[in-house]
Amino acid sequence: MKSLNVLPLVILGTVMGAIIGVLLVVLRTLPEEASAQARSIDDLYAAFLLFSGIIFGIVVLVMLVAIFRFRARPNDTRDGSNVHGITWLEVVWTVIPFILVAAVAFVSWPLLNENNVSGAAEKSGQRIHITGYQFGWKYTYLNEDIGIKDSQDLVVPVNVPIGFDITTMDVMHSFWVPAWRMQMGATPAQTNYASATPSKIGEFEIVCAFLCGVGHTQMNSAVEGALVTKVKVVSQADFDKWVADTKAKAAAA
Repeated sequence: MKSLNVLPLVILGTVMGAIIGVLLVVLRTLPEEASAQARSIDDLYAAFLLFSGIIFGIVVLVMLVAIFRFRARPNDTRDGSNVHGITWLEVVWTVIPFILVAAVAFVSWPLLNENNVSGAAEKSGQRIHITGYQFGWKYTYLNEDIGIKDSQDLVVPVNVPIGFDITTMDVMHSFWVPAWRMQMGATPAQTNYASATPSKIGEFEIVCAFLCGVGHTQMNSAVEGALVTKVKVVSQADFDKWVADTKAKAAAA
């Protein structure tokens, strides 16, 4: 009966996978980092990408060698050996994925908690309620000194922690600012929470990451003619001026 020496394949697959992982990390094309949380998220992403490359190298190499070694020869119509389970192998392929998933959770959980600035936003930052609908977003500024309701534009000051309350008027949506590395679903009959601290002045894309209907593409600010505008990150002075101008227009109307 043919056998397969797995250990050399695991070692070779680890080396090949590590090379693949490094190439993926080096060549990755991520949006620019425009929030205080983006760097740590990207570092975690790079670590997972490298680790995934190693797993990919091992699995693919062992699979290809096994396919070649145990392939049926021409005119060989014999049945293969009838194996009724291998206990140690079943334990291994159950325990290893469990350890991997637990490790991912162990590494990710503290980072997500560290990146959560909802408490800082409550004390000295911005609180913004986001309402999704087919097909757009409305923004209500909850700070008493601002008090802007149902704005179609999201304008925020740079380097100020922001806490978002996210809801929807109809179907599920997902509010995503790729440059902030922030994404949160808008779920019917439920309020979800997210936070970010913009670190760069400029305009950044807003995307709905859930397929929410025939006008879904209109909720992507990168699409020409979309209903959704980009988020604008401005200086504190420009933000104060925008607030004053918006209130003046509302009063005039």
